Amino acid sequence: MSQKPVFPPKIEISLGQSGEDLEKKYGSLVKANRKNVGLNFLTINANRHGASVTAVVKSGSLITSIPNTMSIMATEDRDRKVGFTDLLISAEVNRDDFVPHNIAHQYVLSLIQSLRKTGWRYYISETKPRLKENAAFEYFKQDNIDPDYPLSFEQWMAFQAPLTWELYADHTYLTLQVNRDVNHLDPAKPGAYFISLTFTPREEVERLEVDEKDRNHWRDTWVKRYLEFRRDRNIAEAKLRAQGVPIDTGYKDPPLPPPPAGQQNPVMPDALK
Repeated sequence: MSQKPVFPPKIEISLGQSGEDLEKKYGSLVKANRKNVGLNFLTINANRHGASVTAVVKSGSLITSIPNTMSIMATEDRDRKVGFTDLLISAEVNRDDFVPHNIAHQYVLSLIQSLRKTGWRYYISETKPRLKENAAFEYFKQDNIDPDYPLSFEQWMAFQAPLTWELYADHTYLTLQVNRDVNHLDPAKPGAYFISLTFTPREEVERLEVDEKDRNHWRDTWVKRYLEFRRDRNIAEAKLRAQGVPIDTGYKDPPLPPPPAGQQNPVMPDALK
């Protein structure tokens, strides 16, 4: 009979970290899958062994703590040797299989506020109108909730999962999603909730926006593509203004990440400033 593995209270992991480094640090707790073309997948699954940990994620200058983590999956680009390019954290509200809906609601709102205090801010796709709080909720619904919007319990229960928050900080995207068991939606009875947080560097997201042959030089086409995005946003915002919907003109799109050696970020045209 194999001995049950002992998990530390915290698992530290970073974007850009190598799989070998993670294995060196956590040994047999890490399960590696290196059979895929170009990609390695490394997983630490505490839940399989009846445990949970706090995941401590380093992305750029930010350190984000996620309590009640069940599993961590990291994707490594083996060919480019840039370390982890994607981190998926699966978490829960607490160790109970079922939790009262109001407890889950308050827990998730508290988690979001802790992310805000860490430095994460609301991210709106460059093609979408710049809205905030209730205006954003009315337009995006559950697909991109403003982290500063106090989602009521009635709203929490009314929408189908997943509920999604899109965040950004230090050249990294963070998507927080909350799913729940559709068979346990009675507000008076406990439900089952599943939380996921995905961390992805802006560099990786931009690479995937272009054809494979152009990925190492995606900056060459960035201005043209983003001028089209801005056109779409301007059209959407004009329609909303005509309806009296307030536009958050103070919202600024995230800056481009630092370029790799030998490249430069494009000059920003006035239309994108």
